Amino acid sequence: MNSSDPKRPVTRRQALGLLGALALPWDDLLAQVPAPANAAPRPGPTRTAPFVPLDPNTPADLANFHPLFEQIARDQGPRLSFLDAKFKSLEAWKQIARPVFREQLGYFPAALPLAADVISREQRDGFTLEVVHIHATPAYHIPARVLIPTNRRGPFPAVLGLHCHSGRYTWGHEKILSSPGDSPTLTEFRTNRDGRPWAESLVRRGYVVIIIDAFYFGERRLRIEDLEPSRIFPEVRDAFTAARKATPGSADWVAATNRVCSFYEHHTAKTITAAGATWIGLHVWDEMRTVDYLLSRADVDPARLGCIGLSGGGLRTAMLIAADPRIKASCVTGWMTAYAHQLKHHVRHTWMAWLPGLYRSLDLPDAAGLHAPGALLVQQCRRDTLYPMSGMQAAVDQLTRIYAKAEMPERFRGTFYDTIHSFQPHMQDEAFDWMDRWL
Repeated sequence: MNSSDPKRPVTRRQALGLLGALALPWDDLLAQVPAPANAAPRPGPTRTAPFVPLDPNTPADLANFHPLFEQIARDQGPRLSFLDAKFKSLEAWKQIARPVFREQLGYFPAALPLAADVISREQRDGFTLEVVHIHATPAYHIPARVLIPTNRRGPFPAVLGLHCHSGRYTWGHEKILSSPGDSPTLTEFRTNRDGRPWAESLVRRGYVVIIIDAFYFGERRLRIEDLEPSRIFPEVRDAFTAARKATPGSADWVAATNRVCSFYEHHTAKTITAAGATWIGLHVWDEMRTVDYLLSRADVDPARLGCIGLSGGGLRTAMLIAADPRIKASCVTGWMTAYAHQLKHHVRHTWMAWLPGLYRSLDLPDAAGLHAPGALLVQQCRRDTLYPMSGMQAAVDQLTRIYAKAEMPERFRGTFYDTIHSFQPHMQDEAFDWMDRWL
């Protein structure tokens, strides 16, 4: 990879410098930020304080432990927010904050030479569907579906469509792309969540759309049929047995398999951590590798790349745009909050949602703000239960201030919908219009 590759692993010297920066006194770290000529003296060290929960009289999930964790958040709170008065220049801030963020992702595998195997190709209504395996590392390839518009002239703008988590591990790309053999269970899920297979709506609008199966989903799920029966955890032994008895692909098989995979998510997260990586880091690296592949295609315009995701896909979108400046427009749906608002009642999410140590440097909206000048749309669901309304509003307010400080307020929009956790067609239309505007 060349030196301009945003996915290029840091050198040992760079890594030591970044780790040292995290340990330096704040004034020493800020001394590394270039100051403009005739600048006023830098203000003293500050941190972005966590938000105070709005329900102080409601019992916390962790009862007597909660005051300790609030104090930790108050002491550790983000030191690299662009909203800190010390940062005057967007680009100077990004030069410090993005390398720190990238280092915390903790996943820097040796990449195979960029290539992809075309497994199949078929014509659909308004688009061609290619199934490809993107060469990633010696350990795995990345299965992807590429949707290419027909009866149009390229090169096309391209969008990564990032599927959700939803506790359905047997499906990956299937959550946003239909197939003639879809089961009633899958069709019902997709209809309730999104109303339609939205990747198909987007390709018919003139975009190349690429969908990968994220690690732990679809073709990359934990193959419970390969687990050693004598070592199954007792908590899911019944579900494991039910899955083995059920017909693969049936509703009973899907439910039992998802239950086992849900339980083993804890074991998988601990193993990733023990191996020295992070789950978010693995996802982001795979998505950046997907961007590499898109840029290698003659039918894709490299200057017009976007990303859209709901729920877990929304979080992956936020993390991808923080890491990769090649994404020019994005939509995060159903996963944007200020972290401190989650401490009391909303830390029950998947292990995939947490990047250890991130809050010392950046809150989630701070990280997403690294996308600027990329255009960011955040769609919030008022009846969402993943996090409190206060956290949703605080995140939108924070991103509004970030883009205003960067003097590009028109490149951020926060929209609230009176709906449950979902990405309904009218929300999709707003997201697609956003892509049209900026790509």
